[in-house]
Parts: sequence; C-alpha cells; structure tokens
Amino acid sequence: MMKIRCLVVDDEQLAQEVLVHHISKFEILQLEGVCNNVFELISFLNKNKEIDLIFLDIKMPEISGTDFVSIFNNPPAIIYTTAYHQYALDAFNQNAIDYLLKPISLDRFSKSVQKASQNLVKNQQFNSMISGKDDESFYVKSDKRLVKINPAELIYIEGMRNYIGLYTENSNVIVHGTLTTIDETLKHLSYICRVHKSFFINLNKINYVEQHVILLTNKKTIPIGLSYRDEVYKKLKIM
Repeated sequence: MMKIRCLVVDDEQLAQEVLVHHISKFEILQLEGVCNNVFELISFLNKNKEIDLIFLDIKMPEISGTDFVSIFNNPPAIIYTTAYHQYALDAFNQNAIDYLLKPISLDRFSKSVQKASQNLVKNQQFNSMISGKDDESFYVKSDKRLVKINPAELIYIEGMRNYIGLYTENSNVIVHGTLTTIDETLKHLSYICRVHKSFFINLNKINYVEQHVILLTNKKTIPIGLSYRDEVYKKLKIM
C-alpha cells in the first residue's frame, strides 16, 4: 500500500493531539512530524522534501496557514483545520483538499482522508512513472519576511557568529543562524562547497583560483582554508 506522508501544523497542543490520534487510525497515513508554527513547518520542508499532505491550522502567530500557502513555492497538498468558518472560501480558492472545522470528529476526518487518498495516491502513481527536476529552493526568515533562496543563484555564503549572509547575483540576505544549519539544508548539492570555516561557495560561480584564493563572479575573493584544500581541489576537477 502506498503511504501518504503527512505533517500536523498547529499552535495548540490539544489540537495537535486530536489530529495525531486520528491519523493513527488510518494505515494509509504516515505521520512524519508535528510543527507548532509556520516557521517550524518551513524549516522541516527545507530538510524533508518528501511530504505529501499537511493538516494545517489557519490562525497562527505571525504567519497564518493561508499566508504560507500563498508564499511557498509548490507546497504539499493541504487540509485546513480551523475553528473559524469564515476562511473557507480562501481555502478552497487555494485548491485545498478539504476544510475541517474544530472540534474535528473521527467520522469527519475519515471523509477528509478519503478525499486526500483519491487525489494523492493517483499523483504518487503518476510521479513514479516520470522523472523531473526537483525545485531545490528553500526559505529563510529575514526580519519579518520569508525570503525564497534558489541555491543555483547563490554565489557564496558567509558565517558571521550567529548570523549568515547569503549572497546571490541579485540580492544579499542576512539571517539569524549558523553555517552548520545551512550545511544541513544544502549538503546534498554537489556544487555548494565549504572552502573555509566561514565560507561556502557555489563552484559554478568561480572565475579563477590563484594562490589558494578564489575570485568569484561578483569580484568577491574567498580564501581556501588549509584544512579544506584537498577536498576543494578534488571538486574542481583540475585537468
């Protein structure tokens, strides 16, 4: 049996517990995680691309569920869960699979799961027969905005204590975090390479390397740290 990999996103613990209980009753559903807000959700999706369905609360602090769907590129399928009926039109305009009003009974939840399975299992079967290029984009929080980052457009990333600078061809974004965090998000990309304790670079954005210093396409120079040199030069595929 094909599984529907799902997430619960709600800022209320009781609502989380109800949904987790209901999900446990359906063999087709595979719970992958529980998030307390949209920021946790985005962090989860940046690290785990294989999510099919989100049970998503609407009214949450800072960013609502409907706002998340509006700004996130190609989100998973959505079943909204809320105590407020007035958001129903917005939800269905966003092509949500269903709209569950709290308190959510197991019977009503079951009907929603049937809708989801009809939509998603067919999609999974279709996707298994075709191949396509995954969208590698991810989102970072800068001030009160969520900024979309396309890794292919990155030139370099700089660590500055508790902050990270992400520099692309068209913009610079400073976010709170560490290089360890960004490494987890980007480590599967062969063209993103750590060259120094404080720098990652995009190997496709190198102009030239001279005396262990890299000149990038934006004229930025980055030193290659001694402990990183063997790995960096191996990735450069020198002829």
